[in-house]
Amino acid sequence: MQPRISMQTKMAQWHKRVWVFPMLMTLSAASQAAFVYEADEPFSRYIERAERHLIAHKVWINEEDKARELAAVMPFELLPDAEQCAQTPSVGVLLSHGLSDSPFSMRDTAYALQQACYQVRVVLLPGHGTRAEDLLDVTRDDWRDTFRHGANKFSQEVDTLYVGGFSTGGALATEYAWQHEDSVAGAVLFAPAFKVNSGIDWLSPWLALVKDWLDKEPSDDFAKYASIPVPAIAEIYHLAKEVRTEVTDNPKHVPVFIALSDEDQTVDSSVSQEVFDTGMISENSQMVIYSQSQENIKTARLSVHNSHWPDEQILGLSHMAIHGHPNNPYYGATGEYRICGWYLSDATQYQACRTDTNNWFGERSIALTEKSPHAARVSWNPHFDELMQEVTIFLQTNINK
Repeated sequence: MQPRISMQTKMAQWHKRVWVFPMLMTLSAASQAAFVYEADEPFSRYIERAERHLIAHKVWINEEDKARELAAVMPFELLPDAEQCAQTPSVGVLLSHGLSDSPFSMRDTAYALQQACYQVRVVLLPGHGTRAEDLLDVTRDDWRDTFRHGANKFSQEVDTLYVGGFSTGGALATEYAWQHEDSVAGAVLFAPAFKVNSGIDWLSPWLALVKDWLDKEPSDDFAKYASIPVPAIAEIYHLAKEVRTEVTDNPKHVPVFIALSDEDQTVDSSVSQEVFDTGMISENSQMVIYSQSQENIKTARLSVHNSHWPDEQILGLSHMAIHGHPNNPYYGATGEYRICGWYLSDATQYQACRTDTNNWFGERSIALTEKSPHAARVSWNPHFDELMQEVTIFLQTNINK
């Protein structure tokens, strides 16, 4: 079987040809303007507008399951239980998903924080929740506007505000915290996108001038796009670089909690560690690293958890697994959807990946392939509950500091 060509390889193939194209070419336009959280908009109105937008523009995976698919991609809010959580001050956490994802990817985290008595809101980034083509003309400033407007409004309604997110959402939360350090108590980040895991990610803005897609796969996942257009990759390249520079050039004592995987194939976790060490200088900041090769370590600001779990047939955590609950009915250990996109070019391998009851899971690597020739991408963290305990301790420690 010939493996699928990676984004990095495809970008390299275009490297020798990009310069011959005229600079007059423009980005392809999507079918409608980006859906953005408006300034000073009540969250209830934002949700109502989002529902109308999604119903009008979403491409459904299963026409008979529209209600479930809509619920998965909707922005949402969770309120703490009034009887169990009679706490003062009120504390809110604003979260954002990553590129190609949807609010569904933040659901497990949001529920855990709700159980810990926090009010949680999850926004929908522009270009998401409908169809991948709607990312063609969305800009990083559209994403920034949605996150900023959501955070600004939320901060007016709670006594203490935290911001957070996954991947691209983590970069947006970091930037907001750095620009609003007086109104944000801290940030909670899962696999934040401070650099794309590619040595030629700098090529994406040039490639975006001449090509919309590196590949375009049909999706059977109602919570996530299967493909990302090149212009959107260019936007995350710029966003990651800008946020990385802002943090490292302006070290601050904003408390930050980061959880990431050493084996992450989507973002460069080594760069995230450098950003943490250089710019996130609060003594209350915490980094949790999952690594299949490192031993368990615990210091004042760093925890390392070995993530080679042979009893569970997991070899390291993937980019998307950090904040996934093992009991998630869709992406969890026994969930209905298994991530096997590595094998889309080979129907036999794809089917084996999806159905093998004795399969191995992890992030793509030679070591994982040696465990199983049709191993799946892990989409949950067996130690999710322990991670969220660390997160809630971090949040409680930094309230009103």
